[in-house]
Amino acid sequence: MKIFHHSVCATAVATILSLQPVLANETDKRLDQLEKRLAELEQQVAQKDRKIEELERETVVTAHLADKAAEVAISSALFTRFLERPSYQFDAPDKSIQLTNSDTTLQIGGQIWLDAIYNSGEMTNRAGFQPSSIAYDEGATHDKTTLSAGQSNLTINSSTPTQYGAMTTRFGVDLFDSQGNAKFNLTHLWGELGNWGAGQTFSGFMDIDAFPNIMDYWGPNSVVFARQPQLRYNLHTNTDDKFMFTIEKSDADLALPNFVTGNDFLYVEQNDLPDITASYINGFTKGYIKSSIILRQLGYETSSSDDKVIGWGINVSGKYAIDRKNTLKYQLTHGEGIGRYINDACCSYYADGTADGVATGGSDAGVDINGKLQAIPITVGYAYLDHQWSDKYTSSIGFGYVEIDNIDSQRSRALSSSFYSNVNLIWNPTPMSRVGVELQYGKVESFGNEDADNVRLQTSIGFKY
Repeated sequence: MKIFHHSVCATAVATILSLQPVLANETDKRLDQLEKRLAELEQQVAQKDRKIEELERETVVTAHLADKAAEVAISSALFTRFLERPSYQFDAPDKSIQLTNSDTTLQIGGQIWLDAIYNSGEMTNRAGFQPSSIAYDEGATHDKTTLSAGQSNLTINSSTPTQYGAMTTRFGVDLFDSQGNAKFNLTHLWGELGNWGAGQTFSGFMDIDAFPNIMDYWGPNSVVFARQPQLRYNLHTNTDDKFMFTIEKSDADLALPNFVTGNDFLYVEQNDLPDITASYINGFTKGYIKSSIILRQLGYETSSSDDKVIGWGINVSGKYAIDRKNTLKYQLTHGEGIGRYINDACCSYYADGTADGVATGGSDAGVDINGKLQAIPITVGYAYLDHQWSDKYTSSIGFGYVEIDNIDSQRSRALSSSFYSNVNLIWNPTPMSRVGVELQYGKVESFGNEDADNVRLQTSIGFKY
């Protein structure tokens, strides 16, 4: 029995010893598998960590964009978009601040602007391209180039909640001067509450939203352009349509008669009644059409005579998106006694007599040989195509014309017609900066059949703040 017991033990020990290499191999294999699995798990954890970091970054960016969107949304809710020429509209919104101890929010914006200009002819408006400022005589100007910061401006808007809705105000200044100097001009002093507005701003007869995307400050010779004191009432419909009525400051711009020697025609303007405008804006998917009318009374008085006449005008303007990259802007205006509202007719170089000592006066109305006041007919229009090359590049090309049906008593150098055209390329390197180059051509003709023209090259740089 003892011999059998020892034999069994020996056999067991031998078996165990023979299995040790096998068990060692199995253990090594399992350890290798565990190490591989651990490495895989570590890679998965690292990938998840990277995804978490990416999600965290995206969350931060999304939150930042959401904050910006909220700021823009709040600003849009507080401040209805104030229309201005396209060259002054940057992608970056104006900055808003909440005043302490007040419900009022201020919105501050503006631009620093430089125009570098070269002229080939005798254009006496050195900083704005104005065909009616082209001199018929050589030597009227003594330089060909101008540098001007006149398109720099500052705007301060406010919004205050009231029981009648938001009360908004706008204060604006620019630095434009026709000779290129920096000169403060109050452009907008405006307030609105509900449907009512009062102060100084764009005339209800004009349409700044149809202004082409050009670098020239003056704008098309034919554009209806006036900023003046007024009382306004807006009536919005349930659609995109809108009615607007204004009572505005009247200022007769009378022509001097050719039967009076020199500037001896001494008269007093009679502005007994304000100018009245009414307009209707019909909005649709691809644009809008604005139809406006104006009625005004013009009058004069001298020591021996006086008279009054009614002036009137019709203005149709708007814009139409042909496709995503092309927009047509246009205006067609006709009337009598509305010359003061037209860019070129309002302020001819020869109007005040500083050019040659013989003033022609304005283009609203003129006195005939019998002392009767006659409203002067005028027809103007322009058409422009604004093209979007890309997110950063745009162009505009177009023309404008002015045609005045002069009355017999006007002087020979009174404005009779003018032509205006330009083409440009504008680059927006950032949402808050702009660079553009523009080629301009204009021509003018007088009642006495004198004519002159000018070619101008303008480069502009603008920075929003």
